[in-house]
Amino acid sequence: MDTTARMHDRRHRLAPRATVVAAVVVVVAGLLAGCASSPSPDRTTVASASASDSATRSGTGEIRHELGPLTDRFPQLATALSATWMSGTMGDERVPGPSTYWIDAIVVLDEAGYAELRALAPGEAGSDAEAELPDLDSGLDDALPPGPFVRSSALDDAFSQDGRSTQVFLDDATSSVILTSRFQ
Repeated sequence: MDTTARMHDRRHRLAPRATVVAAVVVVVAGLLAGCASSPSPDRTTVASASASDSATRSGTGEIRHELGPLTDRFPQLATALSATWMSGTMGDERVPGPSTYWIDAIVVLDEAGYAELRALAPGEAGSDAEAELPDLDSGLDDALPPGPFVRSSALDDAFSQDGRSTQVFLDDATSSVILTSRFQ
């Protein structure tokens, strides 16, 4: 067989492979494009927590003072002396699916427990670490210390365990921890 005949024969054998490869490339590109346009949200991210903040809150409106439910969920509050808190769900209860729960709490700690948490929020009240509280349930207004409040990402991270997204604020004058948490 001469060289021209061999090249012609080889092209005919490779043509179907090239067609298959091209088809696979087109299919994979289409799948990837479809995936990129609709990412699934991670419910534990701050962005999803922000989205749930805009949802309608519901709850009994009951102001609670028992420590057990808070210290069980947040072991960092084990030295709590007192607490004032409220909880409920976010969104429309008529819509099926998992619920997002919320807790807003003001917890007074003993000196040692407060000092441990305060070490996670360096700086003094009135410094760059000073923060404004997010909107808490208005039922807690009477228990809210006047501030100024301090916070840090390390403090938030310490309380944001087990799928919770939590913002934590400290009040040095009253050794109080103010927290707002969202979780499923």
